[in-house]
Amino acid sequence: MKFFFKLLILVTVVVFSTLSLAKEYKVEYNIQVGGLKIGSLLWHLDLSLDKYTTIIQLNDLGFFSVLYKFQGEYKANGLIKNAIFLPQEYSQVWKTKRKEREVKIFFENNKISKLILLPIEKEIARINYYDLLNYTDPLSSFLNIIINRSSSKTIDGRRAYTLKYNEDLNKNKILIENYNNIWADHKRNDLDYIEIYKHKEVSLLPHKVKIKFKNILFVLTKN
Repeated sequence: MKFFFKLLILVTVVVFSTLSLAKEYKVEYNIQVGGLKIGSLLWHLDLSLDKYTTIIQLNDLGFFSVLYKFQGEYKANGLIKNAIFLPQEYSQVWKTKRKEREVKIFFENNKISKLILLPIEKEIARINYYDLLNYTDPLSSFLNIIINRSSSKTIDGRRAYTLKYNEDLNKNKILIENYNNIWADHKRNDLDYIEIYKHKEVSLLPHKVKIKFKNILFVLTKN
């Protein structure tokens, strides 16, 4: 479930045709399963000529949320060079009824300089993530894949994978390849697909997103 919401934040990012269209974006999406609203997602992106900050907040329905209880905040900031987002810091806080986890990743010279997990991971890392080159956090990675229309190597603190972009008519499809779990032996990937639907007219934001995860269809609809 937690991995689904990490994937969920990826698909809410602006579908850019250019970076000069605005300096700041704030968008809210409803999250539904089987027609039932289970929560909301608020996304904020602040751009300057050479820097960016993006924050995504996930919230359940509070008292009325029966099936899913969750809260999350994800943040990335860094530099923009030649339309490429180069992260410097990434953080995430994920809370459910049973657990709370935090991740912080620091980047320097296109490599991971520091990784902090709370609670501290007791397993031994299966890959040397400090040797990974040109990997970015999930938020920055998705910005890069949309703007540059190319695959993007991604690390979220617990997994490393490649996001692959495919464009088909009015849908932008993103697949996950080269998946590696850093702290476990298995390479199980429960994501079936992600589809981003855009209006026929020119628009920076998708009006609907569908995610098939563990045979459950999650739908994001823009308010």
